[in-house]
Amino acid sequence: MPRLGVLAQDVRFGVRLMRRSPGFAAAAILTIALGIGATTAMFGVVYGVVLKPLPYGDPDRLVDIWTTAPSRGLPRAYVGMANVADFRAGNHVFEAIAVVRPIANFNLLGVGDPERLNGARVSANLFSVLRVTPLAGRTFAEHEDEQGRERVAILSYGLWRRRFGGDAAIVGRTISLSGEPHVVVGVMRADFAYPSREYDIYTPLVVDPLDLIERFNYSFLAVARLMPGVTVARAQAEASLLAAQMERDHPAQNAGIGVDVVPMLADAVSAVRTSLFVLLAAVAAMLLIACANLANLLLARALVRQHELSMRAALGAGRGRLIGQSVAELVPMLVAGGVLGLAAASASLAVVVPMLPSDLPRGENIALDWPVLSVAAATLAVIAAFVGVWPAIEASRGSLTESRGELSRGGTSGPRRARLRDAIVVAQIGATLWLVVSAMLLARSLAEVRHVHPGFSADHVYSLHLAMPRVKYPRDRDIAAYGDRILDRVRALPDVVSAGLVNRLPLAGGAQTGPIEVEGVDSTAVGLRNVDYRSVTPDYFATLRIPLVSGRVFTAADAAASRVAIVDERIAKAAFGDATVIGRRVRIPIADQPWLTVVGVVGHIRHDRLEDDVRPQIYFSYAQRTQDRMALVVRTRTDPAAIAGSIVAAIRAVDAEQPVYDARTLDAVVDRSIAQRRLQTTLLGGFAAIAVLLASIGVYGVIAYGVGQRRREFGIRLALGARRSEIVMVVARRGALLFAAGAGVGLAAAAASARVLRTLLFGVSAFDGVSVATAIVVLFAVAVAACGVPARRAAGVDPAVALRAE
Repeated sequence: MPRLGVLAQDVRFGVRLMRRSPGFAAAAILTIALGIGATTAMFGVVYGVVLKPLPYGDPDRLVDIWTTAPSRGLPRAYVGMANVADFRAGNHVFEAIAVVRPIANFNLLGVGDPERLNGARVSANLFSVLRVTPLAGRTFAEHEDEQGRERVAILSYGLWRRRFGGDAAIVGRTISLSGEPHVVVGVMRADFAYPSREYDIYTPLVVDPLDLIERFNYSFLAVARLMPGVTVARAQAEASLLAAQMERDHPAQNAGIGVDVVPMLADAVSAVRTSLFVLLAAVAAMLLIACANLANLLLARALVRQHELSMRAALGAGRGRLIGQSVAELVPMLVAGGVLGLAAASASLAVVVPMLPSDLPRGENIALDWPVLSVAAATLAVIAAFVGVWPAIEASRGSLTESRGELSRGGTSGPRRARLRDAIVVAQIGATLWLVVSAMLLARSLAEVRHVHPGFSADHVYSLHLAMPRVKYPRDRDIAAYGDRILDRVRALPDVVSAGLVNRLPLAGGAQTGPIEVEGVDSTAVGLRNVDYRSVTPDYFATLRIPLVSGRVFTAADAAASRVAIVDERIAKAAFGDATVIGRRVRIPIADQPWLTVVGVVGHIRHDRLEDDVRPQIYFSYAQRTQDRMALVVRTRTDPAAIAGSIVAAIRAVDAEQPVYDARTLDAVVDRSIAQRRLQTTLLGGFAAIAVLLASIGVYGVIAYGVGQRRREFGIRLALGARRSEIVMVVARRGALLFAAGAGVGLAAAAASARVLRTLLFGVSAFDGVSVATAIVVLFAVAVAACGVPARRAAGVDPAVALRAE
């Protein structure tokens, strides 16, 4: 109790100090709030996305299994069912393997407006492999992934709440999915988001027996549970041996096919892990700068109180007691700053989370939960130790006599303490320079990406997606005729210039790829093992203004004519060089696939990302290679968003039950493709701006404190004939030395982090001269401004006043 009583007394004294110096207290509290708020918010994102365990039973034993085929231009791809069957039969490391067909379109009918659902067909054992239980009902039974027993469905929690009002009686009810009745057997819990939070519904996967024989269909995601005690490395080794055996047993189909076993959590966040940790490092640097400022503030206050502390020491208080008092006095400011910081973090996440890219994995986990709050509390403890203990130690040094002498003379606090304060400022400048350089690099990368021409024109184009039900339109010619009716209706709208259909919209995500064979050409040698397959209607090229290089585009007559294709200029160059392309023949190298005559060559486009240009494109006539999931693109004379309602109405006039989804302008699609890069650039730029402000305050504080300590010296110099410009140079020289040392530290940090930053950059090097030079100039200007006021104050010292004080 006595110790608690002393602690409470010290805390109350800290509150009185805050009331006595409200300006000082406000500066300290805001500094703490800024550091805690930014750090907590950013760690909340990193923890929720990268570090939080998966919501499954024993999640560390879950792995994804991928196909690798680098010789075919596929560093990673989905798996084939035949290979999965071989893995199931021959392995000694996997407890069970589940299979998912991650692309399954369902049109939900009969419950409000027709809606396209993003669904997955899954093997019946998926939920047992993941070790999850439903909120209501059950998961799939053992044989419900067999032909004739698959008309059952499991709803996601989001779909259940959104379309069925959270009605528990939905279990056992029949719903219409793309015109086919399915019985709802279960509803998953709110935290179930597999393969991602975008999935609404799950139905059983019925395996086509041909997939087990032909071994050509690689469109399945495999997830496995490791046996107890089995490491990922061991599983990888055994899976590689099995893949090699498959290659020997099936050389025609499995040549060059390998396997990659990856922990599920690491796999899910691999695309964003580096960028999030870079942002977390940026916040940590900003927190360091804030702590350095706070330490300097508290050190200045402690030195003012040095006489008081020395007298306490002379009366018997030990250094531990003095340090404890200093930390306890800091507690009220830490509590106030921490509460304010957590409120700021909560508000920041409320603003930022809705702005996060839709493809950010595990974004639903971002929250200020207990692990995040624990880190915030630990951060406050570190701040207390750093900025509370160290200033108290410095202030408690020296005897009562020394402190009285210094106070009577107004002397300085000693060269050692001055060096410590200078070191803090050097660290601030270094951390700030690293942040500014990194922000400049990302900003220049974003600018470079924006300057990339995608190969098509996105302005005045509206896009939306259609999932055409095979139950209603079972044959390919029925689907094609349905698409033509939609195009006729849309083209008839006022202000519509042209309209077309394509199976994969550029820069919208998703891909449909494979090899092509060129008659008389070694396709392997010319690098055509991984090509984008596109089914398009004739007006697609004109709608997106993809240039026709030679030949012609498709026409309506191609539906009844011989099989035709259009290739992009990259395929034409790789396969035919400068030779004539028109009239040559290509095909998909699978049994029974016909030869296609090339009738045109068009410009190459970027499909996946503006930063990547990895695959050429081949186009098939939609009338000859029909698909039931298509994107509609419409070029307009006016703002395309203004006639969006008319476009949807035209589609519903053809079929009132046709849902549309992912409707937006093509400019928005392009903009969305760089959303993650833009967000990380904005966040890092914001951190850098705050760091510059904090560093300028730090430089100003140290220089101003030094000037205050040397006022008499400057007055004496002026009395002895020194020019005021010389006094300014004395102050400026010290600021320049601090800046030079800090710049050296910052450049070293930038060089050390170049390897990591390189993975986030496009079009600029990790040590880009323009970015580094700009950052140095900006920070130098800030340092000059921070030193300017103290320098003018030093030059304005009145010699007579200084001499009278002496």
